[in-house]
Amino acid sequence: MTEEFLYSETSLEKPSPQRLLAILDFKEPDRVPHLEFWITSKAVYEYVLGRKLNYQIIDAREGQKSIAPEDEVEFAFRIGMDAVPCNFSWRPGNVFKKASDGTEHYVGGRIKTWEDLETLEPPPPLEEQLALLERYLEAGKKYGVGIFPNFTSFFDSAQLAMGYEYFLYQIYDNLALIEKLMDILLEHQVKVVEAVFRYYGDRLLFMMVNDDIAYNSGLAVRPELFRKLFCERFKALTEPARAQSKKIVMHTDGKMDQVLPILYELGVGAVHPCEPESNDIYELKKKWYGKVALIGNIHTPLLAYGSKEEIEEDVKEHLTRLAPGGGYVLSSSTSIFEGIPPENFLHMVRCVHRFGVYEKLRGGA
Repeated sequence: MTEEFLYSETSLEKPSPQRLLAILDFKEPDRVPHLEFWITSKAVYEYVLGRKLNYQIIDAREGQKSIAPEDEVEFAFRIGMDAVPCNFSWRPGNVFKKASDGTEHYVGGRIKTWEDLETLEPPPPLEEQLALLERYLEAGKKYGVGIFPNFTSFFDSAQLAMGYEYFLYQIYDNLALIEKLMDILLEHQVKVVEAVFRYYGDRLLFMMVNDDIAYNSGLAVRPELFRKLFCERFKALTEPARAQSKKIVMHTDGKMDQVLPILYELGVGAVHPCEPESNDIYELKKKWYGKVALIGNIHTPLLAYGSKEEIEEDVKEHLTRLAPGGGYVLSSSTSIFEGIPPENFLHMVRCVHRFGVYEKLRGGA
């Protein structure tokens, strides 16, 4: 593995947490940041790190530990990525099955009754989670990479615990059960958020909430019901970060037309990943510039199957149309998964560094 990495001691490409914060505040720093929230490709990690990893990479979105903090931060350093997440996940009640290749995949939820609430798997010990964050912070200090906490929430975690179809039926048959499950999830995560920002808030860039609240057609449930289930609970979840004037970044899949007005009311400052299947990100910028920053939209099938020329053309279009005035962070439309060639991933990163320099963007070079 002799890949020539972007970063060198004399390069301007080194990570800069302040670059990322400036962009989220609709300012123009030196260049547009690139940020990935989830990378589950061991091949990509090993290609960039230049060494083998002697452990398996797990999808952190499923509530499991992913790459070691020290390796993830070094990875970010090598590609000039300004920050990495530390995941705080609790998603009980999920049912997984093992595929023929040995990987496990979500197949449904097991929480169907009030009695099932008594059998929820316990959350990870708080001390263990905070120790993981300390490892991220120490590595981040060493390499100059910013750290932000990413919390699973209560809405899609309840959906996953019950199973999507059963959850939708219970909206009409037993809404109280849904709300009780959400409150159990929320109560624990609020305690985690409070501890994280009480002890480490001054060392964290922002707060991220990971909660899929929409589908390709819009909100997961009708807007008035969604507001009833979501808004006050979301305020409680994010209060410790807002009390420290930390920006709130929201991950949700789906169409954002109905979502963004609600998130903006709740103080969300940026959204990810603005999936191209569901959104015209250029129209979103016209409507939400100066209010909500946009992260993502580089189609992962393009990264998986496209040519380097096609990737470069798409990155350049995103930068040219979205970068002026700040408020845009380039990222994939989902995550960097196995099957995306490491060379394609690195080419996307190089294109951001090459074409995302604001001096060049302003001059049209």
